[in-house]
Amino acid sequence: MERLKKFKTAFIIFSIFYIVLGFVLIARPETSARAICRVFGALILILGVIRVIRYFAGNDFADQFRFDLARGILAVMFGIFMLIAPNAVIVALPVLLGLAIIIDSVLRLQLSIDLKRLQYEKWWLGLVLALVTGVLGAMLLFNPFAGSVALTMYIGISLVIDGIVNIWALILLTKHFNNYSIW
Repeated sequence: MERLKKFKTAFIIFSIFYIVLGFVLIARPETSARAICRVFGALILILGVIRVIRYFAGNDFADQFRFDLARGILAVMFGIFMLIAPNAVIVALPVLLGLAIIIDSVLRLQLSIDLKRLQYEKWWLGLVLALVTGVLGAMLLFNPFAGSVALTMYIGISLVIDGIVNIWALILLTKHFNNYSIW
């Protein structure tokens, strides 16, 4: 039960982050991508350093198999790369975000089918939203935009929509499953 509450909280925070990041990309497309890349690079670098320190500070045998050292070193390297070469990350960003949105959409598709199996009458809304966000993600993969400003704004719009749909789906699930006492 506690894990489920933590998952819901993390999911909401992640979705709100998507929405805020989307609005930032829409409002300031020409400067926000590089700045966001540097902020993320710094955060990933800090988290990597924390993982490495936690690895060497930990004495519990069970902690040794969480791969904190390896994950920490990789995070430090990726964080440094994002700080040094933000343009390279920006080039790959549409593909990475497109894949993340498509994966999210596939999960939402399964959720809507599960709701249909549970005889929830509005299951089709989840299906429609899964398809819409899937198309948004696919468009990011194929990048039909000529300019980087248009692409950045499209990424922002896609993130806002995906974040809102995620929160809506979580509210819907919570409301529907409260009757089953698993939430």
